[in-house]
Amino acid sequence: MKFHHLPRLTGVALGLALAASGAQATNGYFAHGYGIKAKGMGGAAVAMTHDAFAGANNPAAAAFAGNRWDLGVDVFSPKRSASRVGSQIPAEGLSDGSAESGKNYFLVPEFGYNLAYSERIGLNLTVYGNGGMNTEY
Repeated sequence: MKFHHLPRLTGVALGLALAASGAQATNGYFAHGYGIKAKGMGGAAVAMTHDAFAGANNPAAAAFAGNRWDLGVDVFSPKRSASRVGSQIPAEGLSDGSAESGKNYFLVPEFGYNLAYSERIGLNLTVYGNGGMNTEY
């Protein structure tokens, strides 16, 4: 086996590794779970249910959630700000500056009711808040 390409391949691999940036992700508009137990499991409630929020996490799980109701409130606290630097046209009113949102804490209510109609059928009502951050500058 010839290893004359090894230094070049090593250099290319090292260059690509140094150029790579860290990955950043979000769930976007949707929460990673509905109900405190689902959020605590990082969204694993899609595969299993422990509460009456089965209708939001996985509607088929309502058949296994039993007769129950659950109520919860999340405190959502996004930190938002905006800034502008490097203005080139201050005469047009576009000057540098920054601002932070005037609202930083939000209560997000949730309610779930599950009725085990039979071993294979469950009826579920799930009410939850979703989306928006109500930013005020």
